[in-house]
Amino acid sequence: MGKSAFNLPLEYSKLHQYFDALCSGNDDSKNRALEKILKEHNVKTVLDLTCGTGSQVFWLLKSGYKVTGADFSPALLKIAQEKAQQEKRDVHFIEGDMRTIKVGTFDAVITIANAVGHLTKAGFEKAIKNIYSNLRDGGLYVFDIFNLDAMTDKAVDSLAMDLKRTVNNTNIRNVQYSTLDRKSGRLTSYDQFTIKEDANKPKILKGKFTLQLYTAIELREMLDQSGFETIAQYGLDGSKFVEKKTQSILTVAKKM
Repeated sequence: MGKSAFNLPLEYSKLHQYFDALCSGNDDSKNRALEKILKEHNVKTVLDLTCGTGSQVFWLLKSGYKVTGADFSPALLKIAQEKAQQEKRDVHFIEGDMRTIKVGTFDAVITIANAVGHLTKAGFEKAIKNIYSNLRDGGLYVFDIFNLDAMTDKAVDSLAMDLKRTVNNTNIRNVQYSTLDRKSGRLTSYDQFTIKEDANKPKILKGKFTLQLYTAIELREMLDQSGFETIAQYGLDGSKFVEKKTQSILTVAKKM
């Protein structure tokens, strides 16, 4: 399965220059939760296998962690590298696929922002095995994904958005709604972007992408089958996980 099989959002696949404006609005609470988890487990080195433009990478760097970033989008990695130069940070960024990339052995591997949802179940299983090989013994894998058990009709409706942003002289509007096939656990989101640059005629782009959702139990079973022990599950902000209510699962697993 290649890059095209991921069926990614337009801001990832075609609108790279607007990625940060559209995607980084709610990062602080999850970054604080992530940092707390890593600190509790004495983590020093971190591999972010789905780093995008570096939200988690730069947060953790500022907190004293040694971080390597990887992603299979050259365009997003270029933005991350430009940020590193501007901040005078010495960061190693690598282009690669979380299912296959071999980087080394780290204290922790992270894949944040529903990244694993873009994989099929078979793809995620392959990624888990590859993540295992990039961890030291006892190392942590930390990731998040929407909780299928909490995705009521009301919860799915709450994902709808009408987002407006201005980047330099460009006005961007993104209208999105989602549907859920409960039998397959596939959440499909439909986007319409209206992009207006200066006095030019607005451009309209339409797209859709899917996320594979899981229950907390399914995640624990998949991790167990690949040699991990799930040691904790939280809400995305580090709050107590409630099986039928917590919308996103932040899972912490240890390599056994």
